[in-house]
Parts: sequence; structure tokens; C-alpha cells
Amino acid sequence: MILLLIAVIAVVILAVKQRENIQAVIDSRTYSTEELTGKITESKQQVEEAIAQYDLPIKRDFTFEEEEKIRKGELTAEEAMQLIMEPSQDTDESAAAAPASSQAEEQPKTNTADSIVAGYLQQVYGLKAYYIGELGRVESEMRSVYVQSGRNKAAIAGIVQSYMPEVGSLESECDGKIASLLAGMRSDLSAIGADTSIADKIYDAYINEKALRKAYYLSMY
Repeated sequence: MILLLIAVIAVVILAVKQRENIQAVIDSRTYSTEELTGKITESKQQVEEAIAQYDLPIKRDFTFEEEEKIRKGELTAEEAMQLIMEPSQDTDESAAAAPASSQAEEQPKTNTADSIVAGYLQQVYGLKAYYIGELGRVESEMRSVYVQSGRNKAAIAGIVQSYMPEVGSLESECDGKIASLLAGMRSDLSAIGADTSIADKIYDAYINEKALRKAYYLSMY
């Protein structure tokens, strides 16, 4: 936990101009860990309410507890995605039984708001699970180096500093991919004359939850 705390603080210091990091510091001094957990859950529920207007195979975000399991390596990104995806209505058997002629005559599906949001949302949550897992991996590596040092507390700062470029790179990489996906969602929805506000709601929740997560760890000390 000491390693994780210092890592969070270092990221905040390195990128203090970013609004979610500033908010993280404020929230960590304002709310308890229990209150922050509740705020993270509330943020997820707001997105779930927003996507409820669409017919999607994904009905919810990962729970806070599921995300912690991903971070700790108790749940893979693939396993987490299976938890929030509804079972497919189509089976391999039915597809195999369909006449070849009917398959050939099948027309490409027209883009709808439902299909556009579903496609992008699945990618967004897939990225989220992957990068939570990656941060957990980095945390585990730092812990191993600390143990190998003989649990020398004087070495903690150096250990964390050596991993900061990787942590910062992962965050920037994830931010860029999320922004790109949601820009694509806006563009595709706009192209069919559909409401694009869902993309903004998903992005705002992503930024908000990042800040709340950082605040959650900072608030422990």
C-alpha cells in the first residue's frame, strides 16, 4: 500500500495540471474511502442509466469490487468482460445449420444508434479492464522489487521513481485510446443524425472515476 500510495502521489505531481489529478487531491482530503467508493459506484450508475435507452449486449459497468479483482490479478480482463456481457442470442449450431444460399443473400446490417454505441462501449470497457490489469501488474512488480530489497523503506522512493515513466505512459496511452474511441462514436452517431451526448457522458465518467480512484488510495493515509 505504501508503494501504491507513492505511485499515485508521483503521478499527481508529474501531471498536476490535469483536472482529474487536481480533483483527486481535493477529494482525498474531503471524503473517506467509503464515501469515495460510493461516489465511484454513483458515477457508474449514471452511465448505466444513460445507456439504458439503447438496446445493448452490455447493461452495466464493472463493479468497484470487480475492478479491484482485476487489479489484484484475481480476474482477467476477458473474464471481467464476460461478466458484463449478455450471452449471444445466436449459436454456432444455428449458424452452421443455415442454408448457404440464405447466408449469401443476407444483407449487411444498417448502422443504428444501438449498434454504434454497443460496438464502441464494448471496446471502451475492454480497454478499461486491460489497463486496470496492467497497473496491477506494475504494482506487483514494484512490490517484488521492494521485497527483494529486503523491505528497505529507504529504497521505496527509488523503486517508485523507476516505474513512473511506465505508469505515466500507460495512463497517457489509455487516455488517448479512450478519447479516440469516443470521437469515433460521436462521428458515427452524427453521421446517422443520432444524439451524440452519450459519448460525452461516458468520457466524463471515465475522467471522474480516474480521479476518484486516485483519491481513494490517497485517502488511506
